[in-house]
Amino acid sequence: MYTGHGGFKEASVKPVKALLINPYIYDFAAYSFWSSPLGLLYMGSVLRRNGFDIELVDCMEVVEGKRKADGRGPFVKEKVETASAPRQSARRLKRYGISPESLVEKLSHMETPDLILVTSIMTYWYRGTHEVLGIARKIFPRAKIVLGGIYPSLCREHALKRMTDADLIVGNKEIDKFYRFVEDSTGRTLTYKPDLHNLDGLPYPCYDLGKTIPFVPLLTSYGCIYRCTYCATPYMYPEIARRKTDSVIEEILHWHDRGVERYVIYDDNFLYKSDLYAKPLLRAIADLPFSPSIYNPNAVNAALIDEEAARLLFAAGFREIRMGFESADPAVQKATGGKVTASVLEAALGALLKGGFTNDMVGVYVLAGLPRQNREDVKRSIDYLAGLGVRTHIAEYTPIPHTPLFNQFHAMARYPVAQDPFYQNNALFPFAWEGFTEKDLAFLKHYARTKKAISG
Repeated sequence: MYTGHGGFKEASVKPVKALLINPYIYDFAAYSFWSSPLGLLYMGSVLRRNGFDIELVDCMEVVEGKRKADGRGPFVKEKVETASAPRQSARRLKRYGISPESLVEKLSHMETPDLILVTSIMTYWYRGTHEVLGIARKIFPRAKIVLGGIYPSLCREHALKRMTDADLIVGNKEIDKFYRFVEDSTGRTLTYKPDLHNLDGLPYPCYDLGKTIPFVPLLTSYGCIYRCTYCATPYMYPEIARRKTDSVIEEILHWHDRGVERYVIYDDNFLYKSDLYAKPLLRAIADLPFSPSIYNPNAVNAALIDEEAARLLFAAGFREIRMGFESADPAVQKATGGKVTASVLEAALGALLKGGFTNDMVGVYVLAGLPRQNREDVKRSIDYLAGLGVRTHIAEYTPIPHTPLFNQFHAMARYPVAQDPFYQNNALFPFAWEGFTEKDLAFLKHYARTKKAISG
């Protein structure tokens, strides 16, 4: 800009404003088991590193007065009148998170953003996402809206057809497409465009935008060497990426300085090649001058737990250990991936108890509601785990697109799971049949709790 005094002055550049939205959801049951829109917050930090002004609206508010000491808590919720719940189900649909009216109120008091990023996590939560996109478009008609997350990654054609208020829909493998869109739509060159395969090069997710930070997920790897037939990780992340120990420790120190005490590890592959990755990290965490609390809701592979790993998990501050078992039936084990057998689970449990964990700190996932599964299979699995003195967590099977089980059996579901992702919700028990009814499932849940009380 010419100053009129024989010189030029650099023109001030107005910051680009970006708004991050984690939508409310419609579901039959939902609870914050350390749930968090991690990908959205990573993208927010990438944009902030490029000079963008970032705001966050997390619609998935938790009832803070009921949050547990470990960070979990119930979402705010409200029953809704809708005809979308199938007649076969007695479940009542609810909206979890703030109301559409509350979202409108929040957005109406914000300065107009140039860019809006909306995430959508579970495939069957898309209806809330659709409403939020419509609200954002109505209030900010000139903003560019990007939709990302698990739903558009797994159900791309459905998202392209339904999410018409989004200017761009991106899957998890399309980061370069996202960068180009941001540059083209804002007129700004992004000087910082990290490769998502380089986990050490990512900024810390922008949890500082929230009112509080009850816990922080630590992304130490993604991808998985196993090919469980019910899991979409191989489709979502066909390559394995690992993070260096020093990088993870630096992030823990960063958040510790900001008062964070609880951490969550979602990784599917945490203990793979543990001598190179997990064990050095666990030693470094154990050597910190403070004791963090760590949780692993996604479970670790029992086949990879040896005595040293168990001892280090305990020393590093894991407050519980969850393992995937699937079933006590060898045939079901084989059909779901053959990752863990009864003898492997028992060896892992022995190592954990020797390493410092107690029985009540160990939980094991058992799958229920698989195609053609019989109720007696789940009951035998509960009895077996009760005999070992550990807690049974019943994991209701979710038919996930692009998985072997989905591809093989989706036509057998009692709902159109391939046509409408809403029916992929495990709360609807898509593969109920006369050998395993909804009443059977309710009984087994009660039975597992009873067994837990007796063994405890």
